[in-house]
Amino acid sequence: MTRIYFVRHAQPDPSGGHNPTFPLTAVGRRDSQAVAWVLEDKDIAAVYASEYIRTAQTLEYYSMASHKPINVIKGIHERVSGDWKSLDTNYSQYIVRQWNDRSLKAQGGESLDDVRARVIPVIEGLIEKHDGEAVAVGIHGMALGVILSHYIDDFTYSDFADFVDMLPYVLCADFEEGRYIGSHVCLAIRRGYPRNYMMDGVNK
Repeated sequence: MTRIYFVRHAQPDPSGGHNPTFPLTAVGRRDSQAVAWVLEDKDIAAVYASEYIRTAQTLEYYSMASHKPINVIKGIHERVSGDWKSLDTNYSQYIVRQWNDRSLKAQGGESLDDVRARVIPVIEGLIEKHDGEAVAVGIHGMALGVILSHYIDDFTYSDFADFVDMLPYVLCADFEEGRYIGSHVCLAIRRGYPRNYMMDGVNK
């Protein structure tokens, strides 16, 4: 069995910069200590994070305390939104529309089918590589939702909405011979996004 602790990043600070370079807010930094406390006794073999800075920062306290390096891996970053305003919608509505039609994407952006195509092979690789072990994976909300919808047949937008404001969020998921066999929440801190988040309608 492979156990993956999916660690959705803590609250990001979008003031200036570009989405991949958003650091954590001061609140997010403090909340990352809770992530370390949750993971400290979990016998984790390796730590991974997306290329986006906020996922690695969310795992930094744990990495320092456990003396385990953070391995940055490609393919599990957040969904690229693209020019969603051209679809005559607000951001929250755009998300709902994408969940209802997983091929939908704005110009320059990704559909949820696109996200699934790049994320699932990475997760399958980690499951195979770490058979019999537990790993922590720093990830993003939409990417995590897509992963869960791949393995759980009846996972819907409402299930995704349950944790969209949880920053950070730690979900423990078990896989046996590549099959998802269950999960449970280890940490869920409802922070939401800062008021100046770059995409209107997110902070509702």
